[in-house]
Amino acid sequence: MGVLVHDHGSACQRYQCLHAFCNAHHRREPIAIAERSPSQPWATDMITLLCQTNAVVDEAQDLETLSASNVEHLRTRYDTILSKAEAGDPPRPRRPGTRGRVKQSPACNLIRRLREHHNEVLRFLTDRRVPFDNNRAERDLRMPKFKQKASGCFRSDTGAGDFAIIRSYLSTLRKQSDDLFNSLVLTFQGRPPMP
Repeated sequence: MGVLVHDHGSACQRYQCLHAFCNAHHRREPIAIAERSPSQPWATDMITLLCQTNAVVDEAQDLETLSASNVEHLRTRYDTILSKAEAGDPPRPRRPGTRGRVKQSPACNLIRRLREHHNEVLRFLTDRRVPFDNNRAERDLRMPKFKQKASGCFRSDTGAGDFAIIRSYLSTLRKQSDDLFNSLVLTFQGRPPMP
């Protein structure tokens, strides 16, 4: 089964597959919390832990080199940081006579999300197929959005399709570490390096 890496989007969570959450967002949100509320040191601790965990995973050549005790230690640190965070910023209680959800602080919402979805947040720790973040996918989408913003739109569906094919081909060549110029020359000569 495949793994979908995304940023907590409710539309993405409807898909029946394994989910992993982009930890680039989990670094940005605590940074904002730490800047707004220096009284919440858990935010800095969470950023440090996520970066250290990513470094540990990067150093491991395969899952066998990441011992179960090391994984458990990192998960325990994660839970400890969240417990301190919950103690420092508990959820706001519901006022008597009110209905609906109680508006919580951004920190409280993040803490709840990190607690409820800890498997998705730390999936990169136990599944080597899962990257730490989905920045590569977001980078691939950035150019079409920029083109659309600069031009206002694509003039035809055919033009949009051609643009997507060319960008996809160049992105694939780049990911395969092929020389773009030589690959394009070969492609225009009718001998593409990959189909």
